[in-house]
Amino acid sequence: MILKKVDFYIDWPGSKNIIHLRRLIIENLMKKGEVIRWSIIDIKDSIESSNLKKIRIKAVLVNPVNSKI
Repeated sequence: MILKKVDFYIDWPGSKNIIHLRRLIIENLMKKGEVIRWSIIDIKDSIESSNLKKIRIKAVLVNPVNSKI
């Protein structure tokens, strides 16, 4: 079993309701590995678009997709 800590940003479009935010985060994390835990660290307005927010996520994953044994 390989554990990996990840710290990254995802885009949160203004068209996505806050009710769907958890699903958006989990879908992005599942692409990277099996999720043990995650948390939102920061939310910022995007510089590129006024209708977009950047969400900083920290997570712990098991068996990350691009891991080397």
